[in-house]
Amino acid sequence: MALEGQLSDFNLAEILQLISSQQKSGFLNLETQRDMVFVFDKGVLISTRDRRDRARDPLESFLRAYGFFDADQWKHVEYVRANSSLDLTEILTSEGLLSGEELDAALRSMAQEMAVAGMKLRRGRYHFSPTRDTPPGVRNGIHLDVQGLLMEAARRLDEEELLREALPSQAITFGQGTKTLPADALGTTGRHIMKLALAGLSLGRIIRQGRTESFVVRDLLKSWCEEGVLVKHDPEDDATEDAERGRERPGLHLTTGLRSMPLTLLVLALVALAVWGRWFAMPAAAEHPGADLRRAQIRAEVIESARLFRFESGHWPDTLAELVREGHLKPATLMTVQDLGWIYEHDADADRFSFGS
Repeated sequence: MALEGQLSDFNLAEILQLISSQQKSGFLNLETQRDMVFVFDKGVLISTRDRRDRARDPLESFLRAYGFFDADQWKHVEYVRANSSLDLTEILTSEGLLSGEELDAALRSMAQEMAVAGMKLRRGRYHFSPTRDTPPGVRNGIHLDVQGLLMEAARRLDEEELLREALPSQAITFGQGTKTLPADALGTTGRHIMKLALAGLSLGRIIRQGRTESFVVRDLLKSWCEEGVLVKHDPEDDATEDAERGRERPGLHLTTGLRSMPLTLLVLALVALAVWGRWFAMPAAAEHPGADLRRAQIRAEVIESARLFRFESGHWPDTLAELVREGHLKPATLMTVQDLGWIYEHDADADRFSFGS
């Protein structure tokens, strides 16, 4: 059964259901702005990677997009790949970059994301090339039920607008809310995303370093904000509020006052006095204008570090030196706090801390 045609006639969901219901094996290729492949074995999706294609491996693109490894780790992967015949999946597991379970989760996440992207397509061609037996060349295959894949894709498409409304800007940051979730209740992905959020990263950076699909990151953050675990800060909302306050601030209107000559003379005298004071009076000594901002930054850095420490260890740090030892606070920041004379005190009985001058 060879299938081919336009996505404007049959969408991806209909094509996948047909292949699944007839338990076909083979390669389904989508030729669009973003080419995709879905590999089936008796109606079960086993891969979204076609190693016959010399274009960039979609798994590599997925891992790079979501910050799985740093630059040095990718250089090592490239070195091993250039000096061996190993597949990328084999390199990742043999070099200890991903466990078998982590690799399987990444492959499933990539397949789910590709299914969602494919269901949005209305232009392009599709072509299904059947095989008699299991398609050749699949490395570290997965086994995904098509109906479950499509149901989850449909759910994500339905909730996409809600996510955009809840998190409309990539610049949104997050702070600790009134409710605290224990780290062991979040799972590996949840702990990692919570750590990035409490570290003060923007939504865009959290997605790029989240080690999972964008939808999963945004869905978790949205849920945590609704539950009171996190509080979101949208700089665009702050800018709008500042602009509105500026428009509401009363101005100095001299038009009506100029109708009275005595009032006009009084205003001119006050202006002249102000000018004289500006140019001839001795200015008072003042500290650097950025000092207040820097102190606010230091305070925020210490507080966020303490919150991150509590998230990982389950309790507040006894001293700021403990934050430095655990790598949450820079030694230079601690020295600045000491120079400012600020004091950190931990009240273990009340499960809180105080910090300030």
